[in-house]
Amino acid sequence: MNGAAQRLARPSHPPAGRPRDERGQGITEMALVLIPFLMMLFGIVDLGRGMYAYNAVAEAARELARVTSVHAGDPLGSSDDTVAVLATQYATIPGLQAPVFSCVDITGVAADDDPCLPGNRVRVTVSAPFQPVTPLLFVLGTMNIESASSVQIP
Repeated sequence: MNGAAQRLARPSHPPAGRPRDERGQGITEMALVLIPFLMMLFGIVDLGRGMYAYNAVAEAARELARVTSVHAGDPLGSSDDTVAVLATQYATIPGLQAPVFSCVDITGVAADDDPCLPGNRVRVTVSAPFQPVTPLLFVLGTMNIESASSVQIP
């Protein structure tokens, strides 16, 4: 055989790379790795969402306690300034539940019968639901994020 004929002839050995019986193995491996990877990715997204929700609820409690300590209103938390801050927090945090306002004296005992006096503390408790989107965490159901803050009345 001359050189041209040898180049045109089929090689007697299989081509380099994967043998014929391993075709599709890459797709199978990708499918097996893709599911845990997506679960981890959704878990990271849920962790970020949960941290945002917790931070938003804690900030709402701090802001409401600060405004209510300066503008208490009668009953506690009914001033126009507190209502305006509460409206902003309702727009920011989905599912925010109505906050609980209480007046606490220096010993930590709730002063329900007495009006809030200077030196007492305004305590605000805020909560909101959080629903994860990760399939495994979704089974746990809705979690309730709660935060409380207190500020001394000047």
